[in-house]
Amino acid sequence: MATVSQATSTTLSGYNHIDALLGALPNWNYVTSTTNTLYYTFSTAANLETGNTALLSAPQGFTSAQQAATRGAMNYVSQLTGIKFMETADATLAQVHFANANLSGSSTTGLDSSHYSYSYNSSNVVTKFVASSYVYLDNAEWAGMNANLSTGTQGYETLLHEIGHMLGLKHPFDGTIHLPSAVDNTAYTLMSYTHAGGVHSTFSEYDVAALKWLYGGDGLAGNLGVNSVAGGRWLAGTSAADTLTAGAANDVLEGGAGNDALNGGAGTDTAFYSGLRSAYSVVKTGTGTWSVSGAEGSDTLANIELLRFADTTLTLATSAPQSQYLAVAHDDMHVRLIGQAHAEFA
Repeated sequence: MATVSQATSTTLSGYNHIDALLGALPNWNYVTSTTNTLYYTFSTAANLETGNTALLSAPQGFTSAQQAATRGAMNYVSQLTGIKFMETADATLAQVHFANANLSGSSTTGLDSSHYSYSYNSSNVVTKFVASSYVYLDNAEWAGMNANLSTGTQGYETLLHEIGHMLGLKHPFDGTIHLPSAVDNTAYTLMSYTHAGGVHSTFSEYDVAALKWLYGGDGLAGNLGVNSVAGGRWLAGTSAADTLTAGAANDVLEGGAGNDALNGGAGTDTAFYSGLRSAYSVVKTGTGTWSVSGAEGSDTLANIELLRFADTTLTLATSAPQSQYLAVAHDDMHVRLIGQAHAEFA
């Protein structure tokens, strides 16, 4: 069970491109009971947020076109995080709420307002953790842009930005850990306010790395990610050359593009590659060390036991000759309420 400190703080990775995007809310990894399903709704009939002075009008329902685009976005983030997002018409059941509203500030295009409450016992162990998130798109100054949430539009990119907040990401310039100015733009993270590389219809590489750190690709209460069953993490690098070192659990390391150095440390660790096995050269270079080369670069591996490709997973034999491997299938005392809002500016 998690302690209050664990459930109400941010678990950092030690890598700037990830930690600069990690916000404190909402901490879905600690929701009780251990479920991998979160419900979202477009209903504004009940369970509305109260006390949010940034709302200048009552929330209004998404149009059918906005709803269809949002369903596509939620399916995308489900595939990326492993969380099962289910739509419900029952607003009292939903944890995530989508609506249009007139938002304070003429430059505010969207807003995410997240909250959590928890209970804990005399041992400071959390016995109940409940979170909720309200995602609003401005329907006043930015009504025209936000009415069209089709992929390839600025409205859709704004929606992904707000969903990023809903998933626990922050702006790279907020808090105490920041991205360097050279990479504080949307080519690297959609959480940035500096636009680069045109309009984006998917999260950028730093966003993906942060989401894999949080959720491990297998959702809530899985084998990877924050508050995972056995402490495993998915540590993803960048398009540059990275040196990634995992911990003592069974971790996944993904160097991405660039010539990377991956060290699994203790545990049974996996190096992940997005292509087919046939696209890579795998060579044993020493006791427990390997070289993997392909379109993503040439990586040096140490303390890695498994190689996972798009079509197969290999077990590395530590004492095998060069290029030899084996393919394998593969009681409550207190309650507190905390809230946080993110306003977005064009």
